[in-house]
Amino acid sequence: MLLALAGLLAAVLVGLLRGGDLSRLGQLHLRSRRMVWAALATQFAGGIVGGPVYVVGLVLSAALVAVFLSGNRGIRGTGLVALGLVANALVVGLNGAMPVSVTAAARAGVSTLDVLSGADPRHEIAGDSTRLPWLGDVIAVPAPVRAEVVSPGDVLVAAGLAQLVVLGMGSRGRSQGRHGEGRLSRRTPGMPNGPQA
Repeated sequence: MLLALAGLLAAVLVGLLRGGDLSRLGQLHLRSRRMVWAALATQFAGGIVGGPVYVVGLVLSAALVAVFLSGNRGIRGTGLVALGLVANALVVGLNGAMPVSVTAAARAGVSTLDVLSGADPRHEIAGDSTRLPWLGDVIAVPAPVRAEVVSPGDVLVAAGLAQLVVLGMGSRGRSQGRHGEGRLSRRTPGMPNGPQA
């Protein structure tokens, strides 16, 4: 979660430095937005109930988001988000929970007591029987505020959202430059640049 928030804040900063505008994000033409709300509700309900319902909820949530992203695949950033969600859903679906690397948790300074005690049913300690362990929480993020361990899927989702924000904010100066170049390229060869008398 912290990684995604940090990525979004960095994306907003980059967008502003490029001359973009936050108000332009509302002008993005996204189809089937209700799919996202349905996916969030499904995942939230599964997280509350826990157990097998959590796994089913996560997979169903990823499927709903995949449908949403498929309808918006022409927008840059959505591909990375879709790939990240599929990776997370795959590893959780195969293992029944998100496997956590003890080594990565130690590097990040994150306690695994809740996972070991079963207090956190959404995660489990990665072991020899873990399927696709490299898709689990294996990346240490020793942030000063709140350290965490994330998966490659989480990184892809954060990167895709950041790209979506930066490109969605746009850049007036650059877009005008491209438009101007387009007009110049359509001149008839041999014609002078200035107006004709």
